[in-house]
Amino acid sequence: MNNPWDLKTNDNREADTVINFIIFCEDSVSEPIYFKYFETSKIKVNCIKDLGNMMKNVINAIHHCEETGLITHKDGEHCLIDGTKVWCVFDRDKEETAKKIAKGNISFNASIKTAEERGINVAWSNDCFELWVLLHFEDVELTDIDRPKYYERLTEIFKNLPNPNDELKKVLEHPEHFNYKKSFKRENNFRYIVRPEILPKTSLAIDRAKQLESNYNDGMQHHEKAPLTLVYKLVEELLEHGEKEI
Repeated sequence: MNNPWDLKTNDNREADTVINFIIFCEDSVSEPIYFKYFETSKIKVNCIKDLGNMMKNVINAIHHCEETGLITHKDGEHCLIDGTKVWCVFDRDKEETAKKIAKGNISFNASIKTAEERGINVAWSNDCFELWVLLHFEDVELTDIDRPKYYERLTEIFKNLPNPNDELKKVLEHPEHFNYKKSFKRENNFRYIVRPEILPKTSLAIDRAKQLESNYNDGMQHHEKAPLTLVYKLVEELLEHGEKEI
């Protein structure tokens, strides 16, 4: 795995004050661009792209942390070195058949448990990261667990924004070809259209995500909690330590 960041262990000023967030992202566009924005002089945000979902993501994260000495073993338990916070970000991608769904549920639950046992946090979404994006604009009902619905709503929302910026105006020049999934999976479009639009609404998204979470009890398995996204927990931590003004 490439090492796309520089942890300056010989720089006393940074080493003593800057918290390093290492975020293992499932995709290569939306998540890395979004989370990187929260970097400030107080935190360094290192996003590792395209790590896959569920157990693949977690195994890659554990391997990297053990290989680089970020995970240590103390009193028989795994713990991260001071000043480092590691997060895995992935979705619960639904399969096509009942048998595959059942296996996917097991993998999803096991992935979260495996990460947590090693001190790694998981900002999972059930069903997808776009649920987190949608929560910036509106509430999501408990019956809305269909990923295509999220894309459909986001398409309509961005088509009808009251004050579109110049970048969005360019994209909307051909509305018959516009849809969120196709148009905003591109790096520049997400960076200059989606991200500026959702950031001012972060507090709303956090509140709505917490409201969704309140519908589920601790006895439920993770795969049963849908729709739900825990991306808000990572965002809250980034804001708390980075003190970014949004």
